[in-house]
Amino acid sequence: MLFRGFTFDDRSPEHTQPVKANFYFQTNCIVYLFEQFLPKMYFDDVYCVRFECFPEAQLHCGEIEMDGVLTVQIPYQVSDFYKLSDVEKKKKTLDLLMQGVQCVIQEKGWNAEPFLIAYAKTKEKAYQFKKTYKKPKSSPNRKLKAKIEIEIGLYESSATLIVEDKMQTELAKTNIHTTIPRWELLYDYLGDLKWIDNETVRVYERYSDNKKYTELKVNKE
Repeated sequence: MLFRGFTFDDRSPEHTQPVKANFYFQTNCIVYLFEQFLPKMYFDDVYCVRFECFPEAQLHCGEIEMDGVLTVQIPYQVSDFYKLSDVEKKKKTLDLLMQGVQCVIQEKGWNAEPFLIAYAKTKEKAYQFKKTYKKPKSSPNRKLKAKIEIEIGLYESSATLIVEDKMQTELAKTNIHTTIPRWELLYDYLGDLKWIDNETVRVYERYSDNKKYTELKVNKE
């Protein structure tokens, strides 16, 4: 089955569900950044890996659940996470992720190379998830280009419509949608990217029959 990546789960018994949800959301930015550097991988029995963090845990792989979720317990006092600075949170997330990955590599015999490459590239990107969604589109007269830029941080994720000239100088931009750090919640807002004329571009929402959209107009000087 196609491997779909990782997720973090706060299993601290003293934490309420909202606190546990915060840990999941705030670790997503590094999880997504790390995952984008992985090639497509297929495993017979694992669909994704869930890292369960709590102080009393012993680092080991658990049983594979019926839906292909492999659980990995990682010893960590999650309350310490919220005492860290934003940069330290990202570094700690990557550290915990690699602890879990190395455990899986040892116990399941997975090839370590793609994960080590993803680890190095995540650090090279300075722990910042920013990418262009799909291919930029040129205006009808080919003088401008429009692109959708995705950013996912500790506290929010956003999609931005940007117009640049041929020298890649940013001329205008507007927010398409901002939400919690979860990629799937941006997806419905990222339909077709279409130029209406040489100065006006739109991003249509999916499933809206082209009735809902974000529009950006570049003012002529």
